[in-house]
Amino acid sequence: MAASIEKCTDSLVDNFKHVYKRYKRRDKPLDLSGVIDFSDKQCGEIIVPVELYEPKDLQAFPGLKPLKEWKAFQLKECEGFIVIPNPFEPKYQRYWIERCLLDFPTKPNRTNLDAHMVRPSQVWHHCVTDDRPDLGKDSLLMKLRWATLGYQYEWNTKEYFADRIQAFPDDLRHICTYIAAVLGYDAYSSEAGIVNYYRMESTLMGHTDVSELDKAAPLISFSFGSSCIFLIGGPTKETEPIPLFLNSGDICLMTGKARLSYHAVPRILPGKKDHLRSCFFGNTETNNVINTSRSEIDDKNNSFCQKEDSDIEDDPYSGGTNQKPPSINIVQSDMTESDENVIVTPTIKGNNCSTKELGTIMKSVIEKTNWEPFDMYIERSRINVNVRQVLKQGLSLGVSPEKITPCQKSCQKS
Repeated sequence: MAASIEKCTDSLVDNFKHVYKRYKRRDKPLDLSGVIDFSDKQCGEIIVPVELYEPKDLQAFPGLKPLKEWKAFQLKECEGFIVIPNPFEPKYQRYWIERCLLDFPTKPNRTNLDAHMVRPSQVWHHCVTDDRPDLGKDSLLMKLRWATLGYQYEWNTKEYFADRIQAFPDDLRHICTYIAAVLGYDAYSSEAGIVNYYRMESTLMGHTDVSELDKAAPLISFSFGSSCIFLIGGPTKETEPIPLFLNSGDICLMTGKARLSYHAVPRILPGKKDHLRSCFFGNTETNNVINTSRSEIDDKNNSFCQKEDSDIEDDPYSGGTNQKPPSINIVQSDMTESDENVIVTPTIKGNNCSTKELGTIMKSVIEKTNWEPFDMYIERSRINVNVRQVLKQGLSLGVSPEKITPCQKSCQKS
């Protein structure tokens, strides 16, 4: 019986790969006509609205629009894949982008750079002089691909390390708790985060996220900066994926059946000029904005037609179908202390704060921090923050996962 199942699995047609390559290739003009844009906010045969709930015992979240102004959609053909088009108030994405660059890649959080060098703890400050970031191809800032938060993750073995658990940032935990509650998950716990730093040439191969013990809990993902084409498929690569845009400020959640669906990012694209102006400056300020609109994307990408590029060298995901089962690995930590001087960042208070305090912190950062170097970086980059609940609710090491009730959607339609 096992041999028969294996033979059947091997014979599955890979319908994911050809769609991935279609949007990844750079040797011919890019056709965007079939890519879904949730910012159009039009429901129909392809997308349907998703009901949102007023979170119990939670006040409106600082930096987010009132819930009544939000929209949420899911794909009809991919139940559980939900997109909330940019619910952020103008300028407040600045705070999260600065957080991702100033604090999240700092030690003891791990990054892709650690495998190649003894890196400076604060990559941003190492690469920024006189408020001008070094954006050259050999800059550590441009070589930064990922950083891990909370439960530290090992890409090669797809394991979380039990003795490398850092305190999960309070500000990110607070916003994820709120987002999950809006979708009806009142018991969500943010335990691990992966921050991806994309260049315009970066890609992310088809994969599923299987390393978390609680796969009923949503995977919450935030997009900042440049846009991307995102592919979402099914439980195997036999399902042809659906292409869609994720723009700056968009939040997507993978719940239910979509939680274990194959997904990928074959292409990074410039963002809409008007959208980015609104995100970073509001509607009245126009200085230092990215000068690209959606109508210009075709021309800009087609002008860069070239020989098809390969995936980024340290892409942490494999394209294979064989995935290592989830586990919590206990190893000796290799973290070492550093004598370097650590610069106190304006955003560091986000590590340990209440939701009420966060509003004041955000406002101070937006008003007092020079945005120009971050704008220069984000003009040619995309930042993606993925947050996961690793353990089932109430689970600790040594307790059988089968005895714990998984995270469930607590709100039901009346």
